[in-house]
Amino acid sequence: MTASRLALVADDSAVVGQIQACLRQAFGREAPRLSLDGLRGQLTREDPVLLLLAASSPVESERVLRLVQEIYLQKLPATLVLVEVGTPGPGRGLARLEPYVAKRLRWPEEAGTLVDLLRERLARERDLFDTFDETLEDVLERRLLVQTPSLLPMLDRVALAAEHDVTVLLTGETGTGKTHLARLLHDCSPRANQPFLTVPCGALPANLVESAFFGHVKGAFTGAIDRKIGKFEAAGQGTILLDEIDTLPLEQQASLLRVIETGEFEPIGSNETRLCQARIIVASNWDLEDAVRQQRFRLDLYYRLNVMSFHLPSLRERIQDIAPLARAITARFNTRFKKDLFDLHPRTLEVLEAFPWPGNIRQLENVLQQAVLVAQGHELLVEHLPAVVRDHRPMPTSPTAIAKDSLKHTRETTERSVILRTLAANGYNRSRSAAALGISRVTLYKKMRAYGLLDSKASNGEL
Repeated sequence: MTASRLALVADDSAVVGQIQACLRQAFGREAPRLSLDGLRGQLTREDPVLLLLAASSPVESERVLRLVQEIYLQKLPATLVLVEVGTPGPGRGLARLEPYVAKRLRWPEEAGTLVDLLRERLARERDLFDTFDETLEDVLERRLLVQTPSLLPMLDRVALAAEHDVTVLLTGETGTGKTHLARLLHDCSPRANQPFLTVPCGALPANLVESAFFGHVKGAFTGAIDRKIGKFEAAGQGTILLDEIDTLPLEQQASLLRVIETGEFEPIGSNETRLCQARIIVASNWDLEDAVRQQRFRLDLYYRLNVMSFHLPSLRERIQDIAPLARAITARFNTRFKKDLFDLHPRTLEVLEAFPWPGNIRQLENVLQQAVLVAQGHELLVEHLPAVVRDHRPMPTSPTAIAKDSLKHTRETTERSVILRTLAANGYNRSRSAAALGISRVTLYKKMRAYGLLDSKASNGEL
């Protein structure tokens, strides 16, 4: 995958050809081209870019509007140049974007203005037209930075798991993002162009588990009126996620163990042995070691599944993720409901960060879906949030809880949160983070150690 500081974002091939010809004549170079949909997921909070957003029809204008809103809602550091092709017609309400773009110009009438703007930018940034190949770590870092910066310390291990064909175990409370991480591992693996299938084990009746996994032949049992392909076969050479694996009955655990060990299985009612070629990722809401101790989960299967494991903390344990997640979720629902949001009010983020989120990211999504649906204007306000979140007041319920609510505890909690946010905003680079906080790098290191924020990466000089 390649990246660049400059990109032409357009769907109309004729317009793309015209603008690229202009750039070739003026600079001897072309701007990398992205489709309007292809831009999503390509930006980070790290590197400012210059985007030429071209719209030549009412449909494209609407999509450009939504892209600009997504960029502003997620606070992505992009400079936007709006290239409006032809004469505006009904539905081409791009004038409303005037406050949000660096320049709005007509094409082809103002082609010279575009060239002058790029020349001025080139005088400051000599690498504007340069492209570079992204490593796997670059792609993962970009995707984690935008939504879940707290997972950046896992970056090396996530890259290792994505690159190699090993079974991965994901644990964490319901709604913490295990499916999202599984999808990320698939998307960044050599199997990215193959299917990604999810099997919700907890939703399968015990007598249908093996049919769902392995399929069945016609007449295998009452009701089997036709042949059915199971998930392990349907996944092909892709990835299969077995969600809520802890709910799987012991009898079916034995069948799963065989597939993981040998890749072999038989559809129900068939003597033909087939080979599973899919990569297997499993997720559990509960501690499987505890399930093994309670004899609810096979020890040998646990060992087979736990080649590489990742634990996703609850959202209340990673407050620094709430703001970027809220921005990304709001941007998604803003586009779906065709709202006019460009930002979240700071007080809204404070209220979201103060809520304990027992349902984790899934609950956050539900709350923001409701909020965006009722929102009016350009900013998501506190009053748009459901009352259960808006009116939440944490109440200490024991002497220990009251003691923790002391001034010292409040100050330390706030300081830890500020440090985490600053680290995330600066790509977990301690030198830049210390400068942003106005303290020395040594002081930052001591505070990180005191708040338990150091890991193996930190001991090497950077997170």
